[in-house]
Amino acid sequence: MKNLSGLGLVTLLAVGVFSGCNKEDGGTPVAAEGGTKPYTLDVCVVSDEKLGSMGDPVVFVHEGQEIKLCCKSCKPDFEKEPAKFLTKLAAK
Repeated sequence: MKNLSGLGLVTLLAVGVFSGCNKEDGGTPVAAEGGTKPYTLDVCVVSDEKLGSMGDPVVFVHEGQEIKLCCKSCKPDFEKEPAKFLTKLAAK
C-alpha cells in the first residue's frame, strides 16, 4: 500500500510539472513548440522595460511567435495592437 501511495504522489507531481509547460494564461511560460519563433529581445516588446525587472516575464505565443512581456499589465496593450509591437521583433 505504501508503494501505491508513493507512486500516486510521483504521478501527481509529474502531472503538475508537465501541465504547466503549455499553458498560455499570460503568466506561465509556454514550452517551445516546433515552428515557434523564439523571442530575441531582452526587453518587453510593449514597455521596453528589462525582462525580469518586474518579476517573472509573461510568456505566450502569438501566431507562431513567442512573446515576452515584463508584466501582465502590458498584455492588453499588446493584444490591442499586436502588429505595432511585432515590428520591434522583425527589426532585430
